Amino acid sequence: MSFKLFDYRNLAEQNEFKLWTQGLQSIQRAKLNAKLDMLKSVGDRLLPEVLTGTDTPGIFKLRIKGGVQLRPMLCKGPIDVKNEFTLLLGATEVGGKLKPTNADATAAIHKDEIRRDPDNRRVNHERVS
Repeated sequence: MSFKLFDYRNLAEQNEFKLWTQGLQSIQRAKLNAKLDMLKSVGDRLLPEVLTGTDTPGIFKLRIKGGVQLRPMLCKGPIDVKNEFTLLLGATEVGGKLKPTNADATAAIHKDEIRRDPDNRRVNHERVS
């Protein structure tokens, strides 16, 4: 089974996850894309090592190791929770602390915005190489 991936889009119609990814170093983008390929092919079977929960219910973080540890925030669905994931926010972890510090709470707000207006608040995932 293959899962569909989406990216959060803000009110200015910018793909925030794409913008965050473009700011990463090439090795970080390669690691991110490898994990996203895994997510797309096996979904939540990545739990608990690569895909982990957060303090905010329904928000997950993808664990990508490196000098700066990438922690993109995502959710199942939120429209079709069995067949899709939405990348809600780019985040990093340094010294066990998320940056931005409120990443999971912000991701939950993005998820709610998508639920209210899925046609305008998310787009198909745009891969950045």
